[in-house]
Amino acid sequence: MSRLILSLICLCMYFTSTAQTFLGLNGDVNCVTQIRDNPAFAVHEDRAQINFLTVGGEIGGNALMFKKKIYNSFTTGQATMDKDYYRSYDRHSKTMWANMEVIGPGASFLVKKKYFIAVTTGMRYLMNLDNLDDNVFRMMGVNATRDTNLVDSFKVKNFAMTSQIYSELNLTYAGFIFQSEDHTLVAGASLKILNGIGAAGLGVGNASFKTYNNDGLAHNATGDVNVAMTPYANKWAISTNPFNALRNPANNMSVGADLGLVYYMNPNETLFRRKGYISRLAISITDIGHNSYTASSVSGKYAVDNKNIDFKNIQNNSDISFGTRIFNDYLVDTIAKPTSSTKKVKFGLPTALHLNGDFKIEERFWVNANVLINLRKVDANELSNHYISTVTVTPRYIRGKFAVSVPFSFNIQKQGYLGVILFAGPVYIGSGSLFQMTASNSINNLNLFLGSSLRIKAKRQKERDAMMM
Repeated sequence: MSRLILSLICLCMYFTSTAQTFLGLNGDVNCVTQIRDNPAFAVHEDRAQINFLTVGGEIGGNALMFKKKIYNSFTTGQATMDKDYYRSYDRHSKTMWANMEVIGPGASFLVKKKYFIAVTTGMRYLMNLDNLDDNVFRMMGVNATRDTNLVDSFKVKNFAMTSQIYSELNLTYAGFIFQSEDHTLVAGASLKILNGIGAAGLGVGNASFKTYNNDGLAHNATGDVNVAMTPYANKWAISTNPFNALRNPANNMSVGADLGLVYYMNPNETLFRRKGYISRLAISITDIGHNSYTASSVSGKYAVDNKNIDFKNIQNNSDISFGTRIFNDYLVDTIAKPTSSTKKVKFGLPTALHLNGDFKIEERFWVNANVLINLRKVDANELSNHYISTVTVTPRYIRGKFAVSVPFSFNIQKQGYLGVILFAGPVYIGSGSLFQMTASNSINNLNLFLGSSLRIKAKRQKERDAMMM
């Protein structure tokens, strides 16, 4: 099972390198791209806002460090331990995450001059690995640390690895709660119609084993294991492309929800109502709910009771094409004894609290502050994906149809990143960790996103009509 874990780390390293999370993309006047963070952003001053396509993602953690040579693997599909990446020197418990999100065609539009409706689509691939003991991690995979000649004891507690891929259709309604000349409060809610494509998860509540004399055996292994998988997940979960899950989709339907509030302040000292705002405060809770999937035949609870496990044959094997063997050797035979089975498996959505402030400093200069707080608890028996709690401060300069933003992020893992986002009309491209990705040869975060959206502005109000209001 340890080989499967490393295989999933490798696949995430390769696949999500092409696109990652939207760090710093919080102050764009085209708010249709931000409805995913707060459904109240469906309210705007345009006749309609349209998103054509936005792709983004992220990979990060404290397990692996990437060298600049890792970029060659984007074309070759091959990445080698200690050449393109290496184990982090951080000795804390290992955490790793990977997100890929595609925001498909969507639009937000005004109905009867009072209500706002938005329809957005998307697809998401999420992976989290949490609470992996550092000593166990260093015994896994290629160039693993050898056993010592002394007795070594290893423990694993509340380890969880969760990955899922699903598409979503979001139906959003938003409107005004309070509106005056200087102050506006709006609210929004989204119903998320989810189509679960595939999922694979592994949880270890408590486990322990010992090693002796470099014999490649985990002696006296004892523990409990929670396995949650959809049919055929072993074929895509150990490949270099998780979207191979689309070949045998589970197609399980579920529902979720997003809720949000936004307050705008726009002091007006003229006869004419001024558009826009000088400050904006927003709060939301997103991804409430879970995906329910049809379980594969290997899903269920297992127990290992004082067994010796031979791991030497998979410890230094770089081939990641034999995931099925992992299940046959460790789950189906007498090493792990099944204690219960299930026909359905649930994977929690990455429920999170969002706090956002956007402030006008000068005519063309703005500062945005965003706080993302994870609301999911890591639990080996209740698998779920989660975001990494992160604070992001993003100054931006706007001139006509062009703009540049410089997001600085700091997450709960005590990791900081500096990036750049460029806007040119309806097109934008950016990275939340661009400076680290280009200036450092020890990279622990890869981040990139791009997209295109369009505003259909309201007709300009005539002066005579404005004075009669």
